[in-house]
Amino acid sequence: MDRFCGVVLTLLLTVQVIKCQAPADAACLLNDNQSQNPNVLTLMDSNLYSNLIGNGGIWTVFNNDSTGMMWSSGAGGICQRTVQVCEAKTQYFKANNWIFTQYIPRQQLNYNTTIYVNVTLRITTPCAGPTCPRSVLVHNYVVNGPQNADVFTNPSKYSLIGIITASTILPFTTTLTFTLKAGNGGFYLGFRDQGSCTSLNRVNVYNYQCPQKQVGLVNQFLTAAPTIQNSPMTISASCVSGSFNTTSLDLFCNSTGKWSGFSTCICNTSGGYRDTGGKCEGCDRGRWLNTSTLTCQRCPANTVRDLLVTSACPCIPGYFRALNELSGDNCTAPPQAPVSVSVSRTTSNSITVAWNYIPLPGERLDYDFTLYYKHGGMVQLVNASIIARTDAMTYTYTLRGLRPDTTYEVHLITRNGVSDLDKVNEFLRTVTISSRTALDVPDAVDDITISGRYIIWQPPTQSNGDIKGYKLTIIRGSKSTNKSVDGTFYRVEDADIPEGNDTVFVQVCAFNGAGVGKWSSPHILAPATTVPGRLVLQSSDSCAMWPVPEETVLSYEIHYNNTFEVRNYTTNWYCLKYNIQSLLIQVKAVNSAGGGPLSSPINLKRSECLPTPRSSPLPG
Repeated sequence: MDRFCGVVLTLLLTVQVIKCQAPADAACLLNDNQSQNPNVLTLMDSNLYSNLIGNGGIWTVFNNDSTGMMWSSGAGGICQRTVQVCEAKTQYFKANNWIFTQYIPRQQLNYNTTIYVNVTLRITTPCAGPTCPRSVLVHNYVVNGPQNADVFTNPSKYSLIGIITASTILPFTTTLTFTLKAGNGGFYLGFRDQGSCTSLNRVNVYNYQCPQKQVGLVNQFLTAAPTIQNSPMTISASCVSGSFNTTSLDLFCNSTGKWSGFSTCICNTSGGYRDTGGKCEGCDRGRWLNTSTLTCQRCPANTVRDLLVTSACPCIPGYFRALNELSGDNCTAPPQAPVSVSVSRTTSNSITVAWNYIPLPGERLDYDFTLYYKHGGMVQLVNASIIARTDAMTYTYTLRGLRPDTTYEVHLITRNGVSDLDKVNEFLRTVTISSRTALDVPDAVDDITISGRYIIWQPPTQSNGDIKGYKLTIIRGSKSTNKSVDGTFYRVEDADIPEGNDTVFVQVCAFNGAGVGKWSSPHILAPATTVPGRLVLQSSDSCAMWPVPEETVLSYEIHYNNTFEVRNYTTNWYCLKYNIQSLLIQVKAVNSAGGGPLSSPINLKRSECLPTPRSSPLPG
């Protein structure tokens, strides 16, 4: 109760500043039933002091009518002492005797609140009749802190809050109220006697408050009760440390200091907190909270064990839990790299890789292997599920469908249930080797064509190494001819092909350092059964040209002046000779079935002849 500083003692207009009032008597506090009510905040109670006026007292007196009459301490036992004054006056000549409280501070400055002034007093008068005043005026002076000494000598600072009038000569109790606005720090009270015998038995100043308390895991804060006009007032509660709310935290404080509303908080079990009876506490170091059983359990292997609050002991660096594993499972490490990795066999289109793997003690057993190979910009991944174990520690896998005489870079990686969580260190679990497939003979030659006396083909799709050359077999009737050409050529000339009426069979194969590849399917050139179609001539100055027919052509006949001359089948143009000025010509194509019809005539005139055939039957 040691709240009142800046006390002033006034005696015969002599003012003395007292530094601080003495605390309430311990014996008086024990008898204070009101102080046990958590909804009431006592701001001042005269019954809690045995020393009322004087040094260390709670009252300061002042006479404002110069009669010398003062309030003084009266009779009564300890904790029940009174202050009294007796100066007979009439209503026409009222007394002006004042007694002031010391500065009374308030709490909870953020809200408007109602201040209750409960006064027990007795008023008598030595005179009779209606002219004798039987009342006491109660005033307040609202300020934000203790004031100078003139606060006890200048009643004009005070405002009237109520008049207490006696209707009996017996002691009675009444209560006055006033509103203290938010931000007002405190106040003084002043009592003025007007000319009666007045005894203040007790002055109890208080306001209601909604007490600070904990309900479950919800903290309700000490809050000054609002005024009746503002009641109830919404106040936000809070959850105890380690918990969170599942309902709104808004509660309501009414004008009599009663809480209403309901809020719920629960411990944050996912954060490692459990309810220990009004508290949310974590487990001891080296233990974690099992959120299913809400029990503390020892941290599993390879985990951090010095945390106070956790719902899972985290893995130490280099160890992990798989995504489907629980907090109680041990943390495990990614696997080691495979050992003794080698190429056990190669063919022209396959490489067989072999390796060993022995798990370390305590290592996960859900390991497998990923294998992929590179050639140029191509990357091919192998499904780990098809890699088979050949015995207790040796594994093999054969890469198939490879290209002959080609170098491949093979990467072998060990994986297990947690290796994907450590991708940054995958290189530590990877072994890389290189191997070259064996040389193989070329694939078969395809796309053979015969144009005039030329045999043309395309190189094989897979050369399987450098092509050194091509072999040809040409069969006409009973005659067979073999030829060879360098690997850089894709055609060969055979003057006998266009001649005769026999069917011609041609086969071609490629060969490289590994040997002779497969022969192509026979290309068959049968004798023509129909003559070529009519040619369409086009002229350009003194030259004529014509498209090459789709049919096989042996030669062209140039007809003019009742004669003709024969041109090679590769020459699909004709120009005037230098000594001829103009000439009317016709042309026909000839094959083994005979000559075709003559073209329509075209007239050529003399000009400088620059033969440039429009097309050619042979490439190059």
